[in-house]
Amino acid sequence: MVETKTHIHSWRDIFIAFKMAFDPKKMFLGYAGLLISLVWCVMAVSFFSALKIINVSPFFFIKIILSSMRENCPIHGSNFSSVATSFSMGGFFAFMVVVLGLLAIWSLLGGAITRITALDYARDENVRLIDAIKFARKKFWSFFWSPMIPFLGVFFFGLCNVIGGLIGRIPVLGELVVALGFPFAFIAGLMMAFVGIIGVLGMCFMYPTISAEGSDAFDAMSRAYSYVLSRPKQFCMYCGIYIVYGIICLSIVALSAWLVIHLSFCTVGFGMGEKFFAVKSYILQRCNIACLGFCMKPVDKTQAAVSILGGWSLKFLAGMLIVYIFFIKLAVWNFFINYIFSAKTVIYFLLRKEIDSTNFTDVYLENNGQDQLTSGIRNNDSKEFSESTRNDGERNQFTDENTKNE
Repeated sequence: MVETKTHIHSWRDIFIAFKMAFDPKKMFLGYAGLLISLVWCVMAVSFFSALKIINVSPFFFIKIILSSMRENCPIHGSNFSSVATSFSMGGFFAFMVVVLGLLAIWSLLGGAITRITALDYARDENVRLIDAIKFARKKFWSFFWSPMIPFLGVFFFGLCNVIGGLIGRIPVLGELVVALGFPFAFIAGLMMAFVGIIGVLGMCFMYPTISAEGSDAFDAMSRAYSYVLSRPKQFCMYCGIYIVYGIICLSIVALSAWLVIHLSFCTVGFGMGEKFFAVKSYILQRCNIACLGFCMKPVDKTQAAVSILGGWSLKFLAGMLIVYIFFIKLAVWNFFINYIFSAKTVIYFLLRKEIDSTNFTDVYLENNGQDQLTSGIRNNDSKEFSESTRNDGERNQFTDENTKNE
């Protein structure tokens, strides 16, 4: 008899999220999501910039991907703070349009990624890419609304306070109402803090909940709040492991990408000579990008090198190098996103087992799978019924023969 090995699930399963992040189907979905998100951001920012609603360069997002995060985080942080301080209603509207578009994109693709992870981790099933996308499309509105529910809750309680403030504009009577009812404003503020903070902490469990349970946005919200509040120690421990391990893995992947770019440029440049040095200088100056993986200090030949780069073939080479580097750096962001979705799905299953005592293999299946399972059970039952009927017939025949012999 063959012995089957049973896998004992524990917090160590968080470490397999690194391997899960390199699933080809997830990498494809991650690339598609990043490219579509980038196109959406550039188009939306270009539209609102043309209307003079905001003053942001459409290529700001491309520079974020191509530039060195180590050198440009302070620059991007200062730009973001300056934009936030000069925020207007038009800018807020443009920001909400961009965010809702990104949420719609990742509601489909992120839901497919968590669906693949849920079936892979819990049932060790290799789901097809088209099936994962169909599931995410079927549950699209659940994926879309679940992250918005905490913010809608904060908005609701904030709106209650605003209405109370409007009542306070009424002379005498309004001031008395605000004075006597201000404790309710404190309660609303407490609810805003509770709903907002716990909602942000538990937001990571909403997509895994829908992918594993096949439920709606409200069930995802309730489980997110319940898991954070029921097991805060386990939640903090799992998240701490996931963050520390993720930083280590991201550093390794980013270093590997940097080595690929750096070694490729060094070896090709060694053979190509000054022309390749001119191409590198052209990219650094004309594209205004701080670091493309081959960070170098400018030398005296830089200005001359740019003027030497006059042929269309060298400019074509420079453009293609930017495209190649763009996709290599996009792969790092792709790993980062897939790791987050995979690790959070694993953590969801661990907390679900501890809190609800639900088996890891209990995952929502599509109707096709349920129909196949039901038909299989019915076939087995019909076979057993036919066998029992045949045995009864043989038994009756044997009894009749014995009666005749007597």
